[in-house]
Amino acid sequence: MAGLYTNIVTSKNKTFPLFPRTDTSVGVYSSMSQAYSAYYYFPAFSGGTAARAIRIHFSSNPNTSSIYLYDADGTEVTDGVWNGGMTPDEASGSAATEGFIQYYMDDADNKLYLLTVDTGTSPYTIYLSSVNEAGSVTAIGNAQLGNASINSFSPRGGQCGPLHRVGGDGSGNFQVAHFAPAGGSSLAAATPFRGAMVTINITNGALTYADLLPSTFSQQYYHQYGYAVVGTTSNNILMQLYARFSNTTPSEGYYGNIYNLTTGKAAYYLVFPAGAGVLPSGSGFNMSTRWRGKYYFPSYAVPYGKAMGAYSEEEMHNWADEVAVFYGLL
Repeated sequence: MAGLYTNIVTSKNKTFPLFPRTDTSVGVYSSMSQAYSAYYYFPAFSGGTAARAIRIHFSSNPNTSSIYLYDADGTEVTDGVWNGGMTPDEASGSAATEGFIQYYMDDADNKLYLLTVDTGTSPYTIYLSSVNEAGSVTAIGNAQLGNASINSFSPRGGQCGPLHRVGGDGSGNFQVAHFAPAGGSSLAAATPFRGAMVTINITNGALTYADLLPSTFSQQYYHQYGYAVVGTTSNNILMQLYARFSNTTPSEGYYGNIYNLTTGKAAYYLVFPAGAGVLPSGSGFNMSTRWRGKYYFPSYAVPYGKAMGAYSEEEMHNWADEVAVFYGLL
């Protein structure tokens, strides 16, 4: 009948974008098989001894367990603070810190940057430091958070994204996207829940805040959780992968949230179908860690499937943009 025909060949009918393939460019490193529950092995310093790995525990927030460096034979490295494992206090250079909350391995600087936390202040105080392969720590600085609503400053808490550098490895300050605040200048968790992009100064650890989402966005209730955060992409897309549909059927898909930080368009509990290869692991949530120009997705259970590997930042960001197009947010 006239007037009833609709052209349905649109971008919305495309196949759901496939999750990227594993990036194997880092080569082989100790214990990369990732068979240890709640621990994750990352490739160590790119400018250091080949095949070494750094082991981090992901079962708590903040993480109070020491961080270890292992050689290719799986033997613990004992240089500097690596001897017996690097504790939070050794990493921060202060006896006040209780645990680790964020990690970033810089491929250009050949340093592991760390955020540790003093939970004895209200709001918490965040310490920025770095450590090299020789086990030498540089305490960069510390600052108290602007509001207790953003005390949960780790992806393990489900309220913020991973630590990353603004200009990529070797360039710029650090940032963390936090979804709790009303807005960048109002850090209490309240309507309109625009969130804050927290910038951490690379030279002294000072904190500054800006709106994460624009004035066109508002939310009457707290953002849904998203542990594995991807972005911000070059198209200003930010994605939160929350959890798989079933804890007993790992082959089922994920669901999550997507935000367009330019327009304010957003959608919650979107379907990420299993057939597209999205990433569940163990019985624990996946978290995102940015490390040597790649994304890793550790969990507090035994990782498997897509969570076993590394994924290039470029490919992960392209994928996030494609998913945003698929759902009409870009």
